[in-house]
Amino acid sequence: MTQLHTPLSDEVLVAYLDNQLSLAEREQFDERLQHDEILSERLMLLSHSSLPFHDAFEPMLADAPLTDLQTRLDTIPDPAQPAGVNRRQLLAAAISFLAVGVLVGRYALPPATSEKDNNWRNLVAQYMSLYSAETLADINEPPARQQAELQRVQNNIGIALTPAQLALSGAELKNARILSYDDYRIAQISYLDPKYGPLALCITRTSQPGKTAQESEVRRGMNVVYWRSNGYNFMLIGHNPVDQMTAHSHTLLRALS
Repeated sequence: MTQLHTPLSDEVLVAYLDNQLSLAEREQFDERLQHDEILSERLMLLSHSSLPFHDAFEPMLADAPLTDLQTRLDTIPDPAQPAGVNRRQLLAAAISFLAVGVLVGRYALPPATSEKDNNWRNLVAQYMSLYSAETLADINEPPARQQAELQRVQNNIGIALTPAQLALSGAELKNARILSYDDYRIAQISYLDPKYGPLALCITRTSQPGKTAQESEVRRGMNVVYWRSNGYNFMLIGHNPVDQMTAHSHTLLRALS
């Protein structure tokens, strides 16, 4: 596999998502993923390939000059499909073209606020579904490093946090990082529960006023508690039982209020 310091292609990322890497390659990839925020963001985008893109782009398709486009397409020769094209290459290419289209045009209309709130939780759940205990087991950040990571969180989304505020009984605080998707900047505070595995508190800014009560849901087999307070959306997600998630969320609500 490509060495750790070399940029990885989308094809390699899709191979990781498809479980087509060798054990050694996957371990190397997991090690890099712990420290490479850009790689994490690219992996997050590729993992969304099952999202309903058609629905998002349907308004644009309805307004497209189909007759003119079809006339132009009819003048282009139909080359034979190159040999050896596989799912990874096709998916990586499709995502690359999609990313270019989004960056150039930004044609899709933004969803309503309630839909956006729901979407960001779904994105986080998809990302967290890639985590295992091994993903976080070797992360042992010293207090100074944790504080530096939390300072980066404050610089990006404005919320001031300390390791003491984030402490959860029975779960070890591992690290803090910034994720990005579309117009969202997401702070992800990661924990490792020795019994139930990865646990994360995720935070985004919101323009919605006031506070909301904590609510629970299940996404991708994980328990979620979410709420809004002081200009931020909060989401706690993990495999812990509902009662533990509720207790953890109450602890964080008190500490962060």
